[in-house]
Amino acid sequence: MYISPRTDSKLWSRPTSISIHLLSFLLFAFSSSFSPHTFPSSVSLHPLVAVMVDGADSPGALPIALPLLQVPPEILDRITWHLQTTELCNFRLTCKSAERAVHFRFTSEFFTRKQFMVSEFSLRALVDISKSRFAAYLRHVHISLDQVEELASSHVDMSSRTSRLHQQRLVEQSTLWTLGLVPKYLADAFSRLPNLETVALRDFNSTRRSRDGPHAQWRSYGFQTLVDETGAFPVTSRFFNRSGSSLLDRANIFFKAIIHGLGLANVRLKNLEVMERNFNLLLDSAFYLHPDFEAAYAAVLGNLKKLHLCIDVFWATSFHVTQPYHQENLIKFLSHCQGLEELRINGKRDSHGKGSRMNLHLFMSWLAASEAKPLSQLQSADILIDSEDAPPPVEFPQLGNLSLGMMALTVEETVHLITKFAGSLQHLELWRFQLIADSDTDVDAEEKKQNLFVSLLKRLLAVPNLNLRHIKLGMLQQMLNVSGRYNNKMQAVEFTKDKPASTDDEKDAAAPVAQHSIRKPTNSNFMEYTGSDWRHFVRHEMIPRLHIPDESEMYIVDRNSSDEESEDVSEDENDEDEEMDE
Repeated sequence: MYISPRTDSKLWSRPTSISIHLLSFLLFAFSSSFSPHTFPSSVSLHPLVAVMVDGADSPGALPIALPLLQVPPEILDRITWHLQTTELCNFRLTCKSAERAVHFRFTSEFFTRKQFMVSEFSLRALVDISKSRFAAYLRHVHISLDQVEELASSHVDMSSRTSRLHQQRLVEQSTLWTLGLVPKYLADAFSRLPNLETVALRDFNSTRRSRDGPHAQWRSYGFQTLVDETGAFPVTSRFFNRSGSSLLDRANIFFKAIIHGLGLANVRLKNLEVMERNFNLLLDSAFYLHPDFEAAYAAVLGNLKKLHLCIDVFWATSFHVTQPYHQENLIKFLSHCQGLEELRINGKRDSHGKGSRMNLHLFMSWLAASEAKPLSQLQSADILIDSEDAPPPVEFPQLGNLSLGMMALTVEETVHLITKFAGSLQHLELWRFQLIADSDTDVDAEEKKQNLFVSLLKRLLAVPNLNLRHIKLGMLQQMLNVSGRYNNKMQAVEFTKDKPASTDDEKDAAAPVAQHSIRKPTNSNFMEYTGSDWRHFVRHEMIPRLHIPDESEMYIVDRNSSDEESEDVSEDENDEDEEMDE
């Protein structure tokens, strides 16, 4: 039975005595029959592999008859797994037989997903890959916000040569945007990738590069070349201009370029994702669809099955304007995505602020609206705005997975939204989610120390057609006093690790938990369930464990706290980020 080396960490974590014994055994087994082989002098192999492929002379043997390559593929896979990236690439260069032997592992690890940055070198590499034999393997393209730093010379000691190279890279970078070459390069590459499924925009690197050590990162193609040339690391700062005088947000420009490139290439994409950890949120302007290309964009968006967004609704209006604002461009963008099966929306950490709250309320009210419940019935009484200008509601009839995070909503808003999609919804996740009391009931709620998440879950249990297969809540907070001007504190809401009290007095207390369900161990800040009887689990496991810590444990929301990885990256093992440095 074949076991992936990455899943058997006890046996195959590097280095282990077992793995060394295996290599020694193979070396002994094949030492008497190794054939001579001549390798390029520039190729350096791992010492053990070098010995195994460079055995004793055997006159008359063919150069490609390497006994090492005759071992079962799963054994060779485990051996080469202990090589670092450079060593593995050098092993592939020894001969065509070696390249064929590790071809499947190499392509699946380094060409299933690749990350690129907006530079001449990196984007041209993407185009070249799309024209190569590896094009069919590339299914996930990640575009990083990495850019050449304009002011790097002020804090990096550069020689005259590196300074010239730095200036040249800045000129190339600027020219890419000025001449509109970024979407052109993307379209050229996307149109030649027959199995392209996902395009993602991200502002951080994955740390899952286990082959090169526990702290190795998957960086953008061209990242290390730029560092070697200039000595300066690319940056992902929010603005192109460090002084902040430019309001051209980098994430918005990159996102527009990606959408335009997809439209030009006429790609039938399945997944579009935005992964953010460094405040690079999308404004409403990022979703503007130019009329001349709207038909092409609509064809791309209409084919999407998964959409992950990180949005900032506050910046849609001026600091001096108090009137709430419809996210007109975002709403129109989503209106084209009628085939969505998975929707994840992450917001801003301080979305409970007044400006963000009004705009977020309008957006969520539109998202929850339907023909049965028009927008006018879902708007708050204290926010008066003409809903006639709002686009018609979107249905998302196939939506089965809904994930909300980094936003503050009321219980009523959340229930309305989930109820709308209850007929098709199977997966629900609320991560770093904040509930706030309604303005007309916050005084009573605070006096009673009400747990808003208990109220939310009880309301969801009452939705008759909500049949979930998976539910996850984590990193929860609530605000009971929303009327105070300076003393608005978020309370942490946690799950106790103690077994909840018996609920034998309830009708279904004796109902068994469904078989074949998956329950992960409870943590102090999250809980999840996968199975066929979510109602029993929520009623008897999740609700009894919810509690609000004492005042000494309460805290104000830390706006600079780092995001958990599950906010941005799917926890599915098949969704790991696997890109390749050059």
